[in-house]
Amino acid sequence: MANGFKVFSTGEVLTAADVNDYLMEQSIPIFANATARDAQITSPIEGQFCYLADSNVLMLYNGSWANFIGDGDITAVNTAGTSGLSGGATTGAANLTIAPNSATSATVTTSDIVLIGDADDSNAVKKTTVQDILNLSSGGASIGMILALGG
Repeated sequence: MANGFKVFSTGEVLTAADVNDYLMEQSIPIFANATARDAQITSPIEGQFCYLADSNVLMLYNGSWANFIGDGDITAVNTAGTSGLSGGATTGAANLTIAPNSATSATVTTSDIVLIGDADDSNAVKKTTVQDILNLSSGGASIGMILALGG
């Protein structure tokens, strides 16, 4: 079992146990595949890593060998239904796009929030309220435009 970290002193004898504990069990060995790994590491210890070249996978031993993902545990991004989004994935990169036609209809109130692309700020997505949009009518916006927005 790995013993942690050790600073070796000049002239200190490097024993086989030190090589195993401080070097072998705490490095990440590279194997062609799982068969080669299992032939070489016959008694893995918890927390031990290895890399499999055939599948480009970093693995961790936690009682059994498991893929080590390290970026989190999201297994799927599912946008089915009425989320107003489309896209998603179960592996790899998940790309999402806004899909207004997949959203459910709503009864609009003045406190509802509307997302906009702010043309004065590199089209950054921002939020406003229906009341803010209605207030545009006092600034010269046409009632027809406001009605078209759902006001």
